[in-house]
Amino acid sequence: INRSGMQKQYSERTVMEKWSEYVGEMCAKQSTCVSIKNGILKVKVPNAALRFELTGNKQTIIDRINADYTIPVVMDIMFL
Repeated sequence: INRSGMQKQYSERTVMEKWSEYVGEMCAKQSTCVSIKNGILKVKVPNAALRFELTGNKQTIIDRINADYTIPVVMDIMFL
């Protein structure tokens, strides 16, 4: 993967697949990762209260995600 230059794409896909590990099972059931591009993860959260809670913990979630990788994968999260 490293030699083919696909490490970034692989890491981005892995972040989306492991979303429940980063935010917990309850939050993951009520949210959906839409896309990740240029370090910005877009997450659809229909519940306004949960969106507010996740927004308040955005930096903690970003730090938790990036701790799994040698290079930072997520720079920001947009809750839609």
